Amino acid sequence: MKTVKIMEAQHNLSKILRSMGPGDRIAITRNKKIVAELVPPIETSGPSFPDFAGRARATWGDRWNGASSQALVDDSRGER
Repeated sequence: MKTVKIMEAQHNLSKILRSMGPGDRIAITRNKKIVAELVPPIETSGPSFPDFAGRARATWGDRWNGASSQALVDDSRGER
């Protein structure tokens, strides 16, 4: 793991970030003690939502009419 002094990190942060590769970690030190670490972000695929329509069909079968959430919101707001 590469280390940089806090003063260098303050003045050259963009340069330090550009030098980071995938999986690289950089320790930031103050008085030769690690006070922080720069690590790459955790890869996320975004939020996943339950299959509400599938659950509704399983519960109510053919009786579920499949109204969209947008239609439900529009109905609850009424005319403006």
